[in-house]
Amino acid sequence: MLDETTRDAILRVRDEAADKGIDAFFVMHREKSHLMRIGNNSVSLNTSVDLTRLDVEVIDGRREGSYTVMGDITGPESVRSALDAAVEKASLSAPKDYDPISPAVQGNAEEMLQYDEALEEMDSRDKAVVYREIIEGSGKGLNHSGSWSSGSTEVLLACTGNGNLAWRIGTDQQFSCVLKHPKEKWELASFQTGWRAGDVKAGATLAAFDRLLPVYEKPGFRVEPGEYTVIFGSQALAEIVGMALGTGFGGRGYEEGMNWTCGSGVGDRILSEKVTLVDDPDDNDTFRFGFDMAGMTRSRFPLVERGVMKSLLYDLATAARYGRRPTPHHGSVSVVMAPGDGPECPLEAVKKMGRVLFIPALHYTHIPNRSKGIFTGSSRFSAVLVEDGEMVRPIFSSRITDTFQNVLGNIAALAPWRASVNGSSTYGRRMPEAASVPGYMVSTGVRISDCAESF
Repeated sequence: MLDETTRDAILRVRDEAADKGIDAFFVMHREKSHLMRIGNNSVSLNTSVDLTRLDVEVIDGRREGSYTVMGDITGPESVRSALDAAVEKASLSAPKDYDPISPAVQGNAEEMLQYDEALEEMDSRDKAVVYREIIEGSGKGLNHSGSWSSGSTEVLLACTGNGNLAWRIGTDQQFSCVLKHPKEKWELASFQTGWRAGDVKAGATLAAFDRLLPVYEKPGFRVEPGEYTVIFGSQALAEIVGMALGTGFGGRGYEEGMNWTCGSGVGDRILSEKVTLVDDPDDNDTFRFGFDMAGMTRSRFPLVERGVMKSLLYDLATAARYGRRPTPHHGSVSVVMAPGDGPECPLEAVKKMGRVLFIPALHYTHIPNRSKGIFTGSSRFSAVLVEDGEMVRPIFSSRITDTFQNVLGNIAALAPWRASVNGSSTYGRRMPEAASVPGYMVSTGVRISDCAESF
């Protein structure tokens, strides 16, 4: 929680800088993080971080300078020294060829809508208990691995342009467990997320494994390269949507002709009419964040409506460089994809479609050609062959190489319910990110470019 010493120190130096006519922006980031990794049915890593960072950015005409100091803020002296360093770096930097836009906190904010002290302080022994229950309940002779990241993120923003202060604290967790056969080498995966201590449950992972284990006792199936109807699970769908947004809707890539959407404009149909995407920081399935890291107030922001492109995302630097209006997207996007009207169960959705591939998650994803919207990813975890609505055999590791326009343009069915998918990185500073997407998507004519001869 924000202590008065930190708050007062930042505000005091901010006011001093404003009196001197310095254009400065202050970002305090504090995290309490815990990471546990499991390998070979035992704990392989158990580590914690409690760290405070202060970033100070200064704009002096067309020159910019920034400085980061790590450690507790014990008083105004540490903030003042960071400001002085940023001022000096700005004076020595090369000028931009455009006029930068100064970050500004647009309104006062105090947010803790998704904060759970029990999760922030979760004991590693509680995590070990959950993993132990899964390991003991999955049957003997199988190997388990996985990771469980949890903690809190606190952010405070202030600027010299006004007296506003934006503050937020929230908790999040990202859980995974992989069940692997030591000889056959197949892998089943379960993912869970949430912001409360009790959101991750051993029973949910055990139930997911129980549904697939009988199928994985059968011989694996090698998929011949070609076009297939594919059921994408929520993990795979969130990955595809995230890559599509990152390579298609960023203002800089669009202005420089690199995005796959560059041949289209706002108002053009680019995807299936079943696709509606918004940035919605008020959705509880995302990690709610009412302002971006440049201080702009966030609200529901349309991206795609029934397949029609509605907006592009412009951070401050891109907006300044190309003379565009900035959007509140300096940082992550709270992606929400509208559900559809398909059956509750994905197997019901493909009951009359013959041979279908069920790919719950994608691994080793990449963008071979950004401007054409070509992406690739491997099935790897929990993928099965479906025939007439029944899971019949596991499939060997199969690689999809296709375009966003095709996979998100030829949708046969979308789940009527949504799932929260955690997309947070466990490297670098903690900054939780989650997407809310339909529980499954059925796409036709999906290109399988390669398939291994084993799992």
